[in-house]
Amino acid sequence: MDTDTTKETDRPVKEKRAGLPKTAEQPEQRDRQACQVGQKNRLAEKVRRYMEQEKMARRGSRILAGVSGGADSVCLLALLVRLSEECGWQIGAVHVNHRIREEAGEDAAYVRGLCAEWNVPFFLKEEDVKKKAGEWHMSLEEAGRKVRYQAFEEAAEQFGADRIAVAHNRNDRAETLLFHLFRGTGLKGMGSIRPVRGKIIRPLLDTGREEIEEWLKKHGISWCMDASNETDDYTRNRIRRRVIPYVEEEICGEAGLHLAQAAGLLAQVSDYMDGQARARLEKCLVFRTEKTAGLDVQAFLASDGLLQTQMLKVLVEELSEGGKDIGQRHILDVQALFARQSGRRRMLPGGLEARREFGRVILERKTETAGETPSAQGGKTSSGRGGETEADLLEEVRRTGSAAVEIPGMGTLEIILSDWEKSQGIEQKAYTKWLDYDRIKSLVLRTRRPGDYLAINDRLQRKSLKEYLIQEKVPADEREALPLLADGSHILWVIGHRISSAVKVTESTERVLRIHIRGGKENG
Repeated sequence: MDTDTTKETDRPVKEKRAGLPKTAEQPEQRDRQACQVGQKNRLAEKVRRYMEQEKMARRGSRILAGVSGGADSVCLLALLVRLSEECGWQIGAVHVNHRIREEAGEDAAYVRGLCAEWNVPFFLKEEDVKKKAGEWHMSLEEAGRKVRYQAFEEAAEQFGADRIAVAHNRNDRAETLLFHLFRGTGLKGMGSIRPVRGKIIRPLLDTGREEIEEWLKKHGISWCMDASNETDDYTRNRIRRRVIPYVEEEICGEAGLHLAQAAGLLAQVSDYMDGQARARLEKCLVFRTEKTAGLDVQAFLASDGLLQTQMLKVLVEELSEGGKDIGQRHILDVQALFARQSGRRRMLPGGLEARREFGRVILERKTETAGETPSAQGGKTSSGRGGETEADLLEEVRRTGSAAVEIPGMGTLEIILSDWEKSQGIEQKAYTKWLDYDRIKSLVLRTRRPGDYLAINDRLQRKSLKEYLIQEKVPADEREALPLLADGSHILWVIGHRISSAVKVTESTERVLRIHIRGGKENG
């Protein structure tokens, strides 16, 4: 980071900031000049009030302004310098040279000159954004934004800034609202650009672009022109150059203003709903870890529909570390799982998976190691049919001699490995079973799949699970959610019903698994 903190004794900006004419011989001339001074100072006062309203900076703050050299950022720096004495602020500036345009070096030199003229510490960051975009597998626009904010943070640390001011204006807010709506968004996206985000502040967010340029012209302050803003290469440019001008000409002359106002209102609604959703989410969560969360289906479905989508957005953003590339359609896909049968799942951007299991929906961020993912119970998982992943409980039993997993609405499934003593007898309970450990290769808790079967007699004849459930008159709407213990397609125990004859304890059994459901069903 190139830093220039040179200070000059001559500060013409103070003369402009004071707004005092050099001569005032006639009363009429004094009145006319006083009116002009009032007009010039009006924007500074408007910005000061807006910053105060949004609690952007306290007295004594060190504010670093991001200055590209364009009209918005030059106006931002000029206003902050003018307000700094009154508000007790210390102002610095950072410029980022993306090395994309040939004239980029001239922009940096212009901003450096302004800072020298206005006695503002200057920081320069030069970065090859095209190269970074390739390395990061991002668009040029995304990479540029990432580079800028990294540079802002570095310069802020050097300057000791507690606030970083960027130059988004009211037009940007309107354009961003449309951009998010066109791509698909929820309430948070409708709130568009916020006045404050952490240490980032946007003092010009309530000021229009025309107002900014008019103020600069009145003060005789020039700015740099970015030729890329005059092209349709970027989506936002097309919205700014084509969509909004058409709407303002054909529908409503103040459409841009109204869009920005709507974005502000929607931001307030979003904040309120976010608080309500987080409070309700606590009542719906069954468990929560850094990468996994389980939601109780009944509690979730008992929530208001709008709260349902907000809860999912909150959870998805936290689990996927920001929710990048996750839109409203992904949220609705996850929401639909709550009304689907067990075993259904959805893959979301960012390596996030949502799946329906018994009485809950589980959201999980997959680890980077292929074929190994933390399960809802904290163990490792193995690949199953169709790329599905479920915990092999036998792995935990082999390591520790026991395992436990919760079955929502039923209780805790406990598994204990022990040597078999023929004299100890077998408990005959619907929710306590004894299986021959040495005949089992894997032990997975899941719901039914095509091809599932049981061994139904000592000759180990097979019967399809579907046929068995029909025979036992299990209602059709219960079959899909029925919990099973399986070894591949071989169903070892239809929980609440029978076990497979292939794993029954016999005279030759040496080690057994005692499987018991502790909870509401244990005495069944």
